[in-house]
Amino acid sequence: MANTDLMAALVVASVKFGLSYGQETSGQAGGTIRVADLRSPLWTMEAECSTLTLDQLLNVETLIDQIGGSKGSFYAWDPRRPFPKLDPDGSGLGASAVKINSLGTDNRSLSLKGLPAGYVLSRGDPLCFDFGGRRAFHRISAVSAAANGGGVTPEFEVVPNLRAGAATNADVTLKRSTVEMRLVPGSFNGNAQGMLGSINLQAVQVV
Repeated sequence: MANTDLMAALVVASVKFGLSYGQETSGQAGGTIRVADLRSPLWTMEAECSTLTLDQLLNVETLIDQIGGSKGSFYAWDPRRPFPKLDPDGSGLGASAVKINSLGTDNRSLSLKGLPAGYVLSRGDPLCFDFGGRRAFHRISAVSAAANGGGVTPEFEVVPNLRAGAATNADVTLKRSTVEMRLVPGSFNGNAQGMLGSINLQAVQVV
């Protein structure tokens, strides 16, 4: 089972959090550059924690040991947008039970239900849901999507495309939406100088 404590233990000073597309390019005789997908996109994270106390450093190191380094996995969220843009502390959602209302035929759009009336989601807002024992993590790519009086949004696009197995009525998380990740082998570096600690790590999505 993925660890739920590691991400909260990281005091992130800088982060890269985005999609790795696994693409390759090839040049043609006429000068055209062609791009091919070698695999489906995967979420990746590079995090730096530069001002940890020694207790915080030891806490993180112990949690990483607990999951067996790169053998185990943990749930990570994007520190830049832990909550929807227009609801920066998540209080507007309250205890709403948000679910997938419908799935688009294009495999890249869906609508939600169970939102507060008039609730607005914005481009870049993350969402996640579980299916078939896996965790799906997406960003909203539409400019915005607003719930009607019944708490239902129109269909809106997300990135990356929805994987096979996504289903209506799945529970959707909009507050600290998480993706299951594992550490890239050899990427973790913890260091202590005097009374301060620092950490650098890289992680990649588990699918």
